[in-house]
Amino acid sequence: MIKLLWEKLLTTIWFIPTIISTALVISAIALLYFDQQAGVYHWSWTNAFQIGTFGIRQVLAVTTGAIISLTGVVFSISVVALTLAANQFGSKILHSFLRDTKNKVVLGLLVGSFLFGLTLLAFIDTHPDSAQHLPIISFIGSLLLTVFAVIGLIYFTHNISTTIQADQIISLIGQELNQTIEETLFDLDVQQIIQSSAQKWNIATHPMQSETVLATTSGYAEYIDLPRLVNIAEKENQHIELLLRPGDFIIENSPIINVYHADDINEAHKHMLTLCISLGRKRTPFNDLEFAIMQLLQIALRALSPGINDSLTAISCIDWLSSSLGRMANKNFPLDYLEDQGGIIRIKKRGFEFTDAANTMFHPLRQNAIGNEMVLIHLLETISRILLVSKKHHYSEALFNHAKLILEASNESLRSASDKKEIIKRFEKCEKIYEQRQAKFADINKPIFDS
Repeated sequence: MIKLLWEKLLTTIWFIPTIISTALVISAIALLYFDQQAGVYHWSWTNAFQIGTFGIRQVLAVTTGAIISLTGVVFSISVVALTLAANQFGSKILHSFLRDTKNKVVLGLLVGSFLFGLTLLAFIDTHPDSAQHLPIISFIGSLLLTVFAVIGLIYFTHNISTTIQADQIISLIGQELNQTIEETLFDLDVQQIIQSSAQKWNIATHPMQSETVLATTSGYAEYIDLPRLVNIAEKENQHIELLLRPGDFIIENSPIINVYHADDINEAHKHMLTLCISLGRKRTPFNDLEFAIMQLLQIALRALSPGINDSLTAISCIDWLSSSLGRMANKNFPLDYLEDQGGIIRIKKRGFEFTDAANTMFHPLRQNAIGNEMVLIHLLETISRILLVSKKHHYSEALFNHAKLILEASNESLRSASDKKEIIKRFEKCEKIYEQRQAKFADINKPIFDS
């Protein structure tokens, strides 16, 4: 739950600017105290500032007013950029925009500089000019913050002008997807563990009665507290089967959990189980690999729509999706079974496998690219590239099934004989690579007998 809360805070506009602004206000008070206690006005180099208290107040008033004007400009530009991006690429990409900390750091620097100057104005002595009342260090800090604020505005203008470009947005989302893959998947071979876990689960739950827990509200599954569910199941000697996974939309009173138990369970226990599942108004990429894929997919589908018809943007999305799918083809997905400390399987969850990822990517693209020979050809080329790096038999089989579906769709939608010929050529290349990979997998899995 803490990770989910942290993820939500990172996608808000106010969180990082609030922290920076608070830190700068505290710094202003600390510098004013240092000016007073250290007797900075006795230092010889302070004579270079031929300015009195009244002059300092004037400078601070001008810079503070200018900074709050810049802050309004930056907020206006941010809103316009977010609106344009949402209209052009879809609302799902706003998550990546809101998670970008660089723009929020600039906003925090501008708001914090304004509050820094305002704090100095509130505490500077208003008596007639006297060198013993000059906050030299605080004044220098305010000038430096003003310089940094102007530099931040220049950087913000450059950053916002580049991030709203299609290729930049696509690459940003693609890199986030690859990072999610690295955090979610792993490299160990666990096939035998999966088989034995399924057998243990069937043996453990077969003699027990089951009861279904229903959802108390509707919404998207944002987070499932698996460690807490394991502890509950271990304490109550139960086995819990999850009927949902992060990203699923849950309707009120629909089944979400099957509890296998020896003793009866009450409504209070059911309510405790539902509290382990966080439901929200929208999907998030937190523990939801499919949502990260859907972000790129939404841009590709909008590009393929008749109103836009931008095949090159769709191809860029396919390239980054192929990069992510190729990375998945070298990984193993998390186990569907979780054990307690005693080695007893307590949780069976709905996993997200490579086949699910391939279906999420290729089905919508094929359905929306019907009649677009450029995209269909690129999809087959993409499948051939992923087949070359696939490390598992069923991964390659899932990919080749999509190649056959694309060939079938092409035969029905394309009229040009030359286009069909190009499609067949790419499909034959996929078929050849698929057969080579299957032969390699067969050799690896072939039993070795002693002579």
